[in-house]
Amino acid sequence: MNRTQSSAITLKTAWEIAFSPTQDRAAYFGGRDISVLDLEDGRPLFAVHPIANPSHIDFSPDGNILVVKSTSGRTIVLDAETGSMLSDFRNQKEGEGEGVFFSGCGRFVVSVSWAGFFSVRDWKSKEVVFSQVHSNCRIHGLSVTADRHCFIYTLGYASPADTPQAPYTVVRQQWPADGQKARELSKGWSDIYSSQISPSGRSLAVVHGTPPKTLDVFDLKCSCIVASHTWTFGGIAGCSIGWSNDERILILNGQDDDCSGKCQVLEMPSLSVRHEFAMEYPSFFRFSPSGRFLALGSAKKGFIIPTECLGEFAANRKTDANKRMQRTRR
Repeated sequence: MNRTQSSAITLKTAWEIAFSPTQDRAAYFGGRDISVLDLEDGRPLFAVHPIANPSHIDFSPDGNILVVKSTSGRTIVLDAETGSMLSDFRNQKEGEGEGVFFSGCGRFVVSVSWAGFFSVRDWKSKEVVFSQVHSNCRIHGLSVTADRHCFIYTLGYASPADTPQAPYTVVRQQWPADGQKARELSKGWSDIYSSQISPSGRSLAVVHGTPPKTLDVFDLKCSCIVASHTWTFGGIAGCSIGWSNDERILILNGQDDDCSGKCQVLEMPSLSVRHEFAMEYPSFFRFSPSGRFLALGSAKKGFIIPTECLGEFAANRKTDANKRMQRTRR
């Protein structure tokens, strides 16, 4: 990796990226390795290969350990300083799923599986201390507030026999999970492609439609949609949504008419477009805890950029794209 335009750190393939709480390190996976790098100089601290096909990653609140989940559902815990294995849940029987996070205290790991299984596990003992099974449902995605007091995931119910469309809803699980019942939102969607709770837990961003073409911002306190944005979402790597820490910005990816990847930076509450730029196979967006950095994950070339340089970065990306187009026309 190296620094490029607008002080960006280039990561090559980076499917998903996590920031340490102090924002001095970033952990990511691309290809076979799980890597941690120093954000001050872009220097790699270590790269390890303890698990096949990693798919989700998260730092503990104290920054000392990492949890990594694979596409098989197997989940492990690593030392964030050395990459050495600290715990292996060996939980492949739970099945594949999206998302894995530490609890606010750092003692527990929260995870979901596509089979409808929500679990809370003590990472040291490896024991499941709380679980909930949603029968005849498929869980899509998992997101959490900045204080880790509220977890959000999407339920896709089995289609009724007389309709081709399965209803989707969103479930809110307050922490501690064993003391509060999970609640489904009163609002439902005909299909949900991606969702992300805002850092404060006030709002929920939902991409929905068949094909997905609408972004809704849903106010969880008022139980109503407060903003909508129409665009073509998806592509090979799917759709990702990133909230800024002050909740004034949403960044998401989609595809252009020629199916090339494109990112939009939207201003709240109007969802007007502040920046738009091309990016090949975008897969994941995340702001660092204080908003100092923005991670742009990609199946081909990812970036970590200082947020203050986002405008310059977007302009440079558009210039590079125009130059490539001109060369192609020649």
